[in-house]
Amino acid sequence: MDFFDGRNYRVNKILLSAIGQWPYQSSRTSYIIVIVIAAIACSQFLAKLCSMFSDIRDMDIVIECLTPIMIDISGMTKVMNSMLCVNEMRALLDRVRDDFRSSRNSSDLEILQKCAENGRKFSTIYIYAMYTVTIIFMLTPVPPLIFHVANETRPMLHRVEYYVDMDKYYFPILIHGYLTAVICVTSIVATDAIFVIFVQHVCGLFIVTSSRIERALQGEYLTDANLPVSEDKAYRNMIQCVHNHREAIRFVNLIEAAYSKHFLFHAGLNMLAISITGVGAVTKSDDSSELLKLVAVSWALLFHLCFECLNAQKLIDYSGYLHTNLINLKWYDASPRTKKLVLFMMMKTQPPCVLTAGGMFVLCMQTFATIVKTAVSYFTFLRSAQ
Repeated sequence: MDFFDGRNYRVNKILLSAIGQWPYQSSRTSYIIVIVIAAIACSQFLAKLCSMFSDIRDMDIVIECLTPIMIDISGMTKVMNSMLCVNEMRALLDRVRDDFRSSRNSSDLEILQKCAENGRKFSTIYIYAMYTVTIIFMLTPVPPLIFHVANETRPMLHRVEYYVDMDKYYFPILIHGYLTAVICVTSIVATDAIFVIFVQHVCGLFIVTSSRIERALQGEYLTDANLPVSEDKAYRNMIQCVHNHREAIRFVNLIEAAYSKHFLFHAGLNMLAISITGVGAVTKSDDSSELLKLVAVSWALLFHLCFECLNAQKLIDYSGYLHTNLINLKWYDASPRTKKLVLFMMMKTQPPCVLTAGGMFVLCMQTFATIVKTAVSYFTFLRSAQ
């Protein structure tokens, strides 16, 4: 059985395969899936743009159209980022598999396994939450259809313009909207869920390194300073810990290379989408169906942004914990050569590992709060300009 068919990674493999972004699937299969979902999503995207430009002078309609357009852009750009960074994604997955297979110590393997299970739990919560919001969003046109409200046009998921008879082709257009919503949400969920798997794994690597340092500096290994290097077990164990820490940093750098520009774009997009969705919710406060739809979208946008920043914060916390733990050990009883190595590692671990948005700012919970505050400011401006 393939390693990624295991319990902790099966869902991620299925979701990424569904959008043609699983690095190990054949290129032909991936291209066919991407072409199909791009054709469905882009055609709906154009219909939304046509609807917006047909009423470009009406600010309320423009704001109403912008939210679904931004969500489509978010889904498509996540797929594009996965395509552009396929080598980094494959390298990350290879490293996850190799770390499990090369781990010989049972306690180290248990730590990695626990972190993998945490990644599965967090990603599962995220997947369920996002799909629940999507189902609520997709059910909003159903009540009017069931109760056949008189003198009311049949509702769409979004404002769209196909330049055809909308009543005649209502159900094909509605199904097209449903397919697009599922594709965009699946694209967002699949790429975010694998991101949390990577973050949890590298957190496990930092915990393993910290555990190995504790074992390396145990009293039984703190030998006389006059012993040769070959007999100085603490020194030799610390050298291995330095290599372990370096490998963990390389893993973080791979995540940064795969997601940095992606985070920058989506931080700005989310900020604008939250502002515009809030304005739309206030405008549609008298329409319960539209209000529910916009509230669901607003919640999903906030949850998505919080999810990314929270996992980036975990990386900062766990990499910083390594430095704190190193200081608290009895390294001062080790041989001079071991002390020098420990001091060197203290310097390397002092700045915590971070993930950035295009190198411009660090992703963390403080950044999440700043983005939300800025979104509220834009919301106030848009309301005053409405």
